[in-house]
This record gives sequence, C-alpha cells and structure tokens, in this order.
Amino acid sequence: MKKLKTIICLALALMLSLSLFACGGSKKATLNVLNWGDYIDPQLLKQFENETGIAVKYTTMTSNEEMLVKLASADNIYDVCFPSDYLIEKLVADDLLAPIDKNSIPNLKNIDPRYLNLSFDPDNTYSVPYMWGTVGILYNKTMVTDPVDSWNILWDEKYAGQILMYDSMRDTIGITLKKLGLDINTRNEADILAAQEALIAQKPLVRAYLTDDIKMELINGSAAMGVVYSGDAVYCISENPDLAYVVPKEGSNVWFDNIIIPKTSKHT
Repeated sequence: MKKLKTIICLALALMLSLSLFACGGSKKATLNVLNWGDYIDPQLLKQFENETGIAVKYTTMTSNEEMLVKLASADNIYDVCFPSDYLIEKLVADDLLAPIDKNSIPNLKNIDPRYLNLSFDPDNTYSVPYMWGTVGILYNKTMVTDPVDSWNILWDEKYAGQILMYDSMRDTIGITLKKLGLDINTRNEADILAAQEALIAQKPLVRAYLTDDIKMELINGSAAMGVVYSGDAVYCISENPDLAYVVPKEGSNVWFDNIIIPKTSKHT
C-alpha cells in the first residue's frame, strides 16, 4: 500500500509538472514594435521569432508626430519604437521613456562612437542609434532642366504642380529655414514665422504633401522633384535611374533614428 501511494504521488506530480510545462510552453511573449516602413526586412522578423520563440506584432508609422500620439496615449501597447532625434528630447521631457540597460546590449560596443552621446541624448541613457541620413531633393533628370543645387528650386514657378513635399513638420520647416539662410535649429519666433510665410507662398506650386507614397510618385515619374530622406533616395534611384539625389548647397538636416523602450513596456 505504501509503495502504491508513492507511485500515485509520483504520477500526480508528473502530470502536474507536464501540465505546467504545457502551459508555459504554449504561452509566448509578444513584443509590440512600432517602426518606420521599410526599416526591417520581414524575413528578419521571422528569423527573430524562430530563434527566440518571442512573437513580434509589427506596426509601421509615417511620421514622428504619429508616433508621439501613440506613445503618449493612456493605452500605449508598444515595447520597442524607433523615433527620430528631436522627438526623443520631447519623450524624455515628458517622462515617457525607460532607461536603457546597457549591460544587456553587448553589441553597443560595435556602434561607431561618432553616433553615440549626441545632443538629444548625451549619454545614450534612453536610446541606441539605428539609422542616420540626410534630407535632400530627389529629382528626375529628364524633367528638370535647371541645376538642382539649391532649395530655391522648390519655389520655382516653372515646376508648378511637379513638386512633392515630405509631410513632416520638422523637415519641411527645417529646409525652409536653410533656404532663408537661417539656423535650422532656431527657436526664434520671427525666424519660424518667416519659414511659415515662405511655405504658404510655395503651397500653390506643390502637387502634394506625402510621406511613404512620395517614393512611388517619383519612381513612376508622376512629379519632377520631391523632398526625401537619403535612404529612400537610394531605393528610388535603384528603381529608376533617371532620378538623382542632392543635398542643396545651403545645407540640410542630418537625422538620426533611434531605438527606445517606452516606460509603459511590459517586456523591458
């Protein structure tokens, strides 16, 4: 009888442990990721899921302002996001980011020191650099007959209805400030108002204000020129060799997109 009780107890313990194992094995963590379009190969996400057993729910956005609305909402679900430099300053000021545990990121040592400790996050307390590039003009060489070396061409009436502007508040105002010979980072109200007036004057010439759609418009030859990011320019030129990219002589914005963890993340 004593031996039988032992066997029964062992059997019950085994059944319990197997049921717990089954529950644990079927329950996967899910990371909610918010990123720009075309920033991670979908096959890489599948590889990550296969290697780690962690599921990824992947969402894309088209602007930093869209990301800010999502991260600031009371029901924010995201665990990993990829905001640009200027937005990180605001996210930090609004206390929306979790500090990065650098001990958990050994590959941080592989990042070029030139891209670390930048002004928007001096000690990389809240962010790790992911992508960087420039803002410039992508134009069709068969449709534009003038030299493309200045932001002023975006205000040339000859190209009315053939100009695409990127629907980004930061970049649109930034390039206009450079066109006017002003500091791209100015906080002077008169400078900002001058840029606003210039953009209002330009509006009748603009075919459309777009985000990701701007790439296909330029690839298909639907417009003569547009404001784009350098990475998008490389892709567009690979699809249409009639396109060329330039950073105008007045200068431009060098942008940095970074990886952050929202303070509300359940999987830091």
